[in-house]
Amino acid sequence: MKILFISSWYPTLKNLNYGIFVKEHASAIKSSGNEIVVLAIVLHRSNKLWSKKLSDSIDNNGIRTILIEISTCFYDYVYHALPLQYIILKCRYTNYLQKDFKPDIVHSNVIFPAGILGYWLAKSLKKPHIITEHWTRVRNFSHMPLLSRWGKKAYQNAVKILPVSIFLHNEILQSFKISDSKKFTIIGNVIDSKTFCFKEKKTNNNQLKLCSIATWSHLKHPAKQPELLISAVSELQKEIKQTIQLTMIGGGSKVDELKELCRSKSVNAVFTGYLDKLEIAKYLQDADFFVHPTNIETFGVVVAEALLTGTPVICSNISALKELISDSNGILCENNINDWIRGIKLATETKFDGKQISLNLFKKFDCNNIGIEINSVYNTLL
Repeated sequence: MKILFISSWYPTLKNLNYGIFVKEHASAIKSSGNEIVVLAIVLHRSNKLWSKKLSDSIDNNGIRTILIEISTCFYDYVYHALPLQYIILKCRYTNYLQKDFKPDIVHSNVIFPAGILGYWLAKSLKKPHIITEHWTRVRNFSHMPLLSRWGKKAYQNAVKILPVSIFLHNEILQSFKISDSKKFTIIGNVIDSKTFCFKEKKTNNNQLKLCSIATWSHLKHPAKQPELLISAVSELQKEIKQTIQLTMIGGGSKVDELKELCRSKSVNAVFTGYLDKLEIAKYLQDADFFVHPTNIETFGVVVAEALLTGTPVICSNISALKELISDSNGILCENNINDWIRGIKLATETKFDGKQISLNLFKKFDCNNIGIEINSVYNTLL
């Protein structure tokens, strides 16, 4: 089958990790024997009025990737100007793809903006349209007057909607009142089971090693709660005999502020900055627990990666994380200091089987398995 894969979240040289989970879905689709071409339009904030960079290349997975990068100081206007983005996307398709690539299916990723752009393009090509949904902000998006109307139309006209979790499936149903529940198939994100693999831990009874991963940035409505974790660790280290080593992986505008908070609360913390997946896997394999305080998750890629290394998880009792965590692999905490202290203490008193934790998730989110699941959806359409 020929799949035209549309995205607005996709890795670029400016940000190699941006939308990496979307790229991994593209790889999964190719692994199941489909011919796939990625057509992505990515916006960057810039001091420039307008700069457009076009590239057409074969990526490391052998997938032809046509990338449109727009850098502009009018980012917010262009981001919401969907007709303008569609004209640019459609021109790129017409000029570079139309002659030698006739898709059987248009497969978009995330309702805004790519899902809407993909719907318009699929309609013009008279091809079936599928939307994979990853977005944590679906409910907020449903309250945006004009854009949400376009979004609802894209959802309603999609032949299939593939949310990555039960939580996200319910968010779409409730927020957009989609009447046909049969058009939904839940297919998770791809987790690299070769990189994030089980490794026997070297235990140290005198030290408790905690690891957390996120982009630590100032946002109006932040999803992550590093301050909650740091405060809980600060209080907990007064109650237990072990010293606590906290490793915070990831960059962002909030890092210096968090470093100062750790100093003021006498928390022994290491901030590594951004790391590649191989380095992250090593930290997870070495940690006693992965800790993840957050307000919302539509899937929880970092949580699944930690579990695949056999590392038990202590995380917030919210949304999709409840679909991944059970008594056998971690502890769920309410988002307050006392419950996080309770959760970390309980985790240290619980005997977890790391090898079994890894085995339980092995292959479930493997690239080939996700590819087979997506391909089965394609087969039902054609």
